[in-house]
Amino acid sequence: MNVSAKSIILEILSVAPLIHGPSVPVRILVKAADVFDVAENSVRVAIVRLRAEGLVESEERGQYQLGQAALPIDEQVSRWRLLEGQVQPWDGSWLACFTADLSRTDRPALRRRQQALKMAGFKRLRPGLHVRPANLKGDLAFIGPRLRQLGMEDSAVVFRIATLEPSEDARARGLWDKKALRAVYRDMKDQLEASSKRIDEMQPEDAVREAFLLAREAIRWVVLDPLLPDELVAADDRRALIATLSAYTDRALELWRDFLNLDEEG
Repeated sequence: MNVSAKSIILEILSVAPLIHGPSVPVRILVKAADVFDVAENSVRVAIVRLRAEGLVESEERGQYQLGQAALPIDEQVSRWRLLEGQVQPWDGSWLACFTADLSRTDRPALRRRQQALKMAGFKRLRPGLHVRPANLKGDLAFIGPRLRQLGMEDSAVVFRIATLEPSEDARARGLWDKKALRAVYRDMKDQLEASSKRIDEMQPEDAVREAFLLAREAIRWVVLDPLLPDELVAADDRRALIATLSAYTDRALELWRDFLNLDEEG
């Protein structure tokens, strides 16, 4: 399963308001980690490292919550249920980000830049020029600040391209593998539906483990989805996946709440 103590801590803290409260005691993190055979000592070591990185904070001894450094990415991930509300009809124009004059030697900045572009659905059209369909509500007023919040340098130039030459427009439209996207939507939906039918028959520990792993994988795909317009991909399949995932995640949270006995122990 290859689930790290770090990922367990961050993901439990991310949903803490839904299953426990604004902060989580270390004993709950330890119990959650034990589901994945992660030792208590590994959890405590990971907490120390995460606090040093600003990803986890503690306002009370033995109680933890997400730190300021984790909030931008957590916000992006936690908004997955609302993604369809960000989409508007596409007029054929493009949002673009120019990065050719930014540093290629600052490795941390380069990683943050690439992550920001990926999470915002951009693809490289030419070296240093990344584009995505301009089908997001808010247009530049939304995407520029969003890229920078996700880690893009302030000096990156973000702009809108009204028209591309026909050959370049065709090239831009071909940057995304539409068949692969559609296959992911349908396969992930099928997996969620199959799991929904069996988790109630499982032992509690097995059920929360499966729900954690599958919901995490599906949310990752949804968060990284480029939110392409109907002209480029079968968006109905995406919408069906999000609806199925929403119901599955609600059930997964119930399973975790019951498993951790938070009402009695918290």
